[in-house]
Amino acid sequence: MTEAIKIALVNYITDNIEPAEKQQIEAWIEEDDLHKALYLELQETWNTALFIENNDKIHTEQEYRKLLYRLGVSEKKSIKMKSMLLYAAAVIFAIVFIGIISYLHYKPAREERPLFAQSIYVPVGNKKKLILKDSTVVWLNSGSVLQVSNGFGVSNRTVYLEGEGYFEVKTNKKLVFTVKTKEYTIRDIGTIFNIKTYSTDAKFEAAVMEGEISIEGKFSKEQKTSKIFLTRNGVLKVDKPILNQEKTIVTSFIIDSSVVKVMKAENIDNYAGWKENLLVFDDDNFTDIAHKLERKYNVTILIKDEQLANYRYSGSFNNIPDIQNILDILKETTPVSYSMKGDTITISSKK
Repeated sequence: MTEAIKIALVNYITDNIEPAEKQQIEAWIEEDDLHKALYLELQETWNTALFIENNDKIHTEQEYRKLLYRLGVSEKKSIKMKSMLLYAAAVIFAIVFIGIISYLHYKPAREERPLFAQSIYVPVGNKKKLILKDSTVVWLNSGSVLQVSNGFGVSNRTVYLEGEGYFEVKTNKKLVFTVKTKEYTIRDIGTIFNIKTYSTDAKFEAAVMEGEISIEGKFSKEQKTSKIFLTRNGVLKVDKPILNQEKTIVTSFIIDSSVVKVMKAENIDNYAGWKENLLVFDDDNFTDIAHKLERKYNVTILIKDEQLANYRYSGSFNNIPDIQNILDILKETTPVSYSMKGDTITISSKK
């Protein structure tokens, strides 16, 4: 990476760039996954620096120099560009100063401020569509929780998901859209994707309908934090989380194929079919099948025989309102039987 590219990247992130140079740096970002990963990381660093809490001070020229330093631009080079730095600092200071005044004027007392600006829960047996402040469209599946961070649409675009969500992200290259889950962080500029991350399920799943996302988490045999990039029709499946306290960002790693699967889907729409009442089982074991049915039909399912928990099944059911119809099909096509007592269903091996 040349010094000129490094400086242009920092100017682009800090919104101090000429139109012609802006087009060049945007092309540079798009030409390589490593370029995009670096841009996303630096953009998030800058966004964090602009988020002000109470009496914390923002030194814009210092933050600008920090970005240059992270890219290896020497102090000597920085001195040569003193006029550029001062101009950038002046522009940024004006923006931040207005933000500070607005923040101090409108912020509530610290003890009254919630951790999240908004928290949405979808009851079991339901689903919900909502539009966020930045015009991003979100669908939440049964039993899901979405928490929207303070400053969303202003200083960040970060949400926290437990459950399953479908996102049609509004493009905003200055504020990266981020979905945080218990184990993973998904970043995106403007695209359409589905994330499934129920704590009760043994599988994490991400599917991209349009555009591209990055997913950061522990995927490698070295158990270090790494990134996977998914493009259109790409699917990531993680059978179980790999947990480790160490966090080292790397961009190349050996994926543990027994745990992590990256593939291209023949029918990507199946991964968001739940919005239209399509129920899809893709080599799911009966434990995961039971969880899906419980969430969709608001029932309790007991698996009587332990050996059934790992029995796998694939199939799809379109717009079936009664769970008994699905159970009857499962009974005919798999070695299981079931009994119902109120809202409790017991599944056992067929004798």
